[in-house]
Amino acid sequence: MSVELLAPENQATLWLPPREMWLHDPAKDGYLETPTDQYGLVDLDKLIALVKGTVSPEFSWESPFNDVHHLQWYARNYPVTVGDNDVVNMNEFRELINRKVFISRVTHNRAHQVTLPAKIPSDEVMLHSIKAERTALQLYRTARLATRLTRMPHIPEKKLVQRLNEEYENYTLYVENAREVPKEFSLLAIEEVEAQSVDEMLLVNKRLGRLALDTIPIRHRRILQAA
Repeated sequence: MSVELLAPENQATLWLPPREMWLHDPAKDGYLETPTDQYGLVDLDKLIALVKGTVSPEFSWESPFNDVHHLQWYARNYPVTVGDNDVVNMNEFRELINRKVFISRVTHNRAHQVTLPAKIPSDEVMLHSIKAERTALQLYRTARLATRLTRMPHIPEKKLVQRLNEEYENYTLYVENAREVPKEFSLLAIEEVEAQSVDEMLLVNKRLGRLALDTIPIRHRRILQAA
């Protein structure tokens, strides 16, 4: 599969490293394979290291613009699929929070310039990835809602107890769903998110919040710090 090399005259406007700082020229040296793990999922940390290694260490990756890079590209390779639960929605997989990264536009462009898109993972891997993120987010959002309920000053005590019990029932259901996700794909350690009561669910909310499950990973600052 060929990748269109960005024209040299567009480098300034598209924020690419200057040619004199390239250690790897894809037009001459060939395109690089995108690093993936044993399941065919793009390895974010290895990808960043690979892209940085194609440019002189003296180059500054600072950029006036940062944006989201989809780890699984091209978009056309991951169409919207409508079907039953056993039919993977490839677009949903591509749009998973942990299948994206927030980086500088310079890094984003250079990644597209020097690497080949990874092969599409198997349907099984995509389904497991979708279910893993879906169940993790359900737990996080349910526990967060329960915590917010306790902070509402004007909610009657009886109503609060009722709502908290309802959310606890939802939470325990989502924990059971999370158990069905293979450990190698799970975003959570089940033993750390189990809750035997409403109070335990409220405590777990703090742990889930620290995981930032609903936030696209940010690598821009790490890239600059490692420069």
